[in-house]
Amino acid sequence: MQVRGLRYIALGVVLSLGIVGCSHNSKKGGPGSDGYGASTQGAGDGAGFAGSEEQRDLLAKRKIYFDYDRAELHEHDYQVVNAHAQYLKHHQDRHVRIEGHTDERGSREYNVALGERRARTVANAMISEGVNPNQIATVSFGKEKPETRGHDDESHHLNRRAVIVYED
Repeated sequence: MQVRGLRYIALGVVLSLGIVGCSHNSKKGGPGSDGYGASTQGAGDGAGFAGSEEQRDLLAKRKIYFDYDRAELHEHDYQVVNAHAQYLKHHQDRHVRIEGHTDERGSREYNVALGERRARTVANAMISEGVNPNQIATVSFGKEKPETRGHDDESHHLNRRAVIVYED
């Protein structure tokens, strides 16, 4: 059991290093664009995916939430990440950008690093499901793009996230 766990850790490290060198340039603007060269429509809402209704519902979910000061996926998030991974494996012409975000607490530098770890956690989970690393880019916004501007526990929870964005 211990050797198996070490194998997964080694695989994760190797794949993480592979992602660092990979990026995908996308066109800015265009229909469905959010101004960052990424579509807010399309594959992530289940369009064109010949799967069950449950799979389409999972594809519609693009936000993965994290605990305070953590970058580990919750058990229930694996289904969402796996649905996106299966879609990407069957649509190798599609690309995603995983955006890491944090709440307002902590320094800018710390939050950028934590946001990057969160984005990489989601990317590595997809890669472990067989997605080509060239289909995934990661970026961290730290605390710079909050989901909500509140200063309470619920606002902090909503800001601690990784977002799966399908690019044009």
